[in-house]
Formats: sequence, C-alpha cells, structure tokens
Amino acid sequence: MGRLRTILRCRGAGARWKALPVRHGYTNSTERVAGGVRKSYVGPDALARAHAELTALTRLAHLMPVPAVVERHADGSIVTEFRPGEHGQDLIEEGRAHEVLASCGALLRRLHALDPGEVVPGPHPPTHVVLHGDFGPNNILFDSEDYTVTALLDWEFCTVGPAIGDIAWCEWIVRMNHPADKQSLTAFFDAYGERPSWEARRLAMIDRCRRFEAFGHRWDAHGDLELQWRRRINETAAWTE
Repeated sequence: MGRLRTILRCRGAGARWKALPVRHGYTNSTERVAGGVRKSYVGPDALARAHAELTALTRLAHLMPVPAVVERHADGSIVTEFRPGEHGQDLIEEGRAHEVLASCGALLRRLHALDPGEVVPGPHPPTHVVLHGDFGPNNILFDSEDYTVTALLDWEFCTVGPAIGDIAWCEWIVRMNHPADKQSLTAFFDAYGERPSWEARRLAMIDRCRRFEAFGHRWDAHGDLELQWRRRINETAAWTE
C-alpha cells in the first residue's frame, strides 16, 4: 500500500471513474476506486492472506488506526475506506526520519500491548504478541504536521509470535531502504521502550528474509523474486550494528 494522495480521474459527463494504482504497492494489486481503495491478492496463499487481512482489519477496527472495510468480494479482494496521510518512506526521504520512527515505535508498542486473542483466534503463548508481519514506515501513513499515524496498512501477514519479529523488521526496512537514516532508529527503540540485542535483531531479520525467499520460490521457483530475496539475505547477514 502506498501514499494515498492519488486522486481518481473521471471521464465524460457520466463521471466514469478510472481506477489508478496506488504508489508503494508491491506484491499485490492496490488501486484507488470510487468506493475507496481496492486490494486484490496475488501469489502463494492469496486467499489465506486475504482472510488474515480481513480478520485483522475487522477485529482492530476500534483498537488501532486501520481503514474500515467497505466491501469484500468472492475473489478475496477487499475495498477499504480512503485514509489521508503521507507515506512514511516519503517523509523519511524528506528528512523526517526521527519524527517518523519515533511515531513508529509508539504505534508498535500500542499494537504489542493488545490481547492477541482479540485479533487472532486461538490460544497463544503468554509471551507472544499480535504481529503485524510487515511492520515499518513502508506501511504507515502519517499526518505531516504532527506525525501522528493516520493508518497502519497491509495486514495480510498478521499473526501471533515473539515481539522481535516486528521490531527487527521495522529496522530492516530502514536499513535496507534508508541506510543514511539508520541512526534515527534510536528514536524508534526509545519510543517502543526496548532495544533487543543486535544479534537477536539480526537473526530475526535474516529469518524474515528467508521466509520471503521461500514465498518467492513457491510463486516462481528460481525466478527474480526468489533471487532478489537471496541477495538480500546475504546483504543482511553482513550488516553490523
């Protein structure tokens, strides 16, 4: 999901809307439509990921800043309400890494404080938390005036597990896409209230990359996506704190 400042174009007197792709959408097809934002799932486990996101958005409606579900379709696609805001990665590129990452840390602490059973059905170990599954500025929209979060997006990998999964992945997003701003991660850890050891974070980042490599393999064995994640595993493994 990407920056939601894209507008719909209408053509002719009948005001027929033309769906436009949303920036920063990667794996899936995400576009603005007349009713809001439509997301169609592609690749391995598409229906399972669609179900996970629908479940999360429904159960978190009054707990977290998530867009409301407007429509659901038989093919698994959903339409959510439009949420205004500036994309976190765009704000980092504009020199606002400290503010963005501090807000990310506070938001993640809020998510991890929830009762996992309220979001993901089933009994869970007492040490586990609700995991967004792809947490970082890549999936967050902000008010550009005060950097409050207007929406936390893309819940298709939502699950329950150790908190370090989300903590480390937010760090990975910054290190991979904004290496010049990695020092601002201190603001993220301070706002979250915890900074796990570097080795634990590094291993969690590598583990997540391997999961995406496996995802790419199931989608297209030895294709570009799998090879891209294999390169990223090697790059991540070479990082130092």
